[in-house]
Amino acid sequence: MHIELLPSSVPASDAQFLVSFLINDSIAIDAGPLGLLADLDRQRRIRHVFLTHEHVDHIASLPIFLENVYEPGPDCVELLADADVLDFLHRDIFNGRVWPDFFDLSNGNNRFVRGTPVTSGAGVVRGGLTITPLPVAHSVDTLGFLVDDGRSAVAVPSDTGPTDTLWAVLDAAPRLDAVFLEVSFPNCQADLAAATGHHCPATFASEIRKLHRPVRWIVVHRKPRFAAEIAAELTTLSLPNVELVVPGHRYQF
Repeated sequence: MHIELLPSSVPASDAQFLVSFLINDSIAIDAGPLGLLADLDRQRRIRHVFLTHEHVDHIASLPIFLENVYEPGPDCVELLADADVLDFLHRDIFNGRVWPDFFDLSNGNNRFVRGTPVTSGAGVVRGGLTITPLPVAHSVDTLGFLVDDGRSAVAVPSDTGPTDTLWAVLDAAPRLDAVFLEVSFPNCQADLAAATGHHCPATFASEIRKLHRPVRWIVVHRKPRFAAEIAAELTTLSLPNVELVVPGHRYQF
């Protein structure tokens, strides 16, 4: 499988403002910059979008994406998320005011979108991948995802602070090659990280010790104004198998 954290800055850089992971060109986790891909053919190949939660950096361009890929007919993009997130999108985004109501407009043989609720621990199969939602510890109810193609597996926990259930599940998984784990704030903002359900380098270092198997740790979600400070603090810790994500890079597993 291949995974890419889509760039969210122009020109493309390592600054991450929005969140969307593209998997095998047809599945996305979150939709921050998804609708801003300049290559519309790439957008059209995406058929399933898994949403971790409703924060704006994870859904920012979702309405634009759905408009970009719409074709008259019964085939449409599938949104997979917690039922409360799907309800939020319908009520507060696709409500006829912020954006046209693509849910109500999807009827019969003409559809913009189809919503599918997912629940923690219940894997679904899409595009040859088994994608299992997992609970994490954020400021709102949030799901991370374990993505497994039968040969390799990668975890995308999304926004989270310290947690235990996630690591117990990943420890027991048949295979695990990498974890895209967030570090949002530097250590001087540890109180803010804790209050908002995020990591700083100190909690990141403690967290990765909860997983009792060797994996590749790829650091994501550095707040751009703190990115250099976070990188320096992580370097000082000399943690094994830890690297900073490169937006736009195609990671192969």
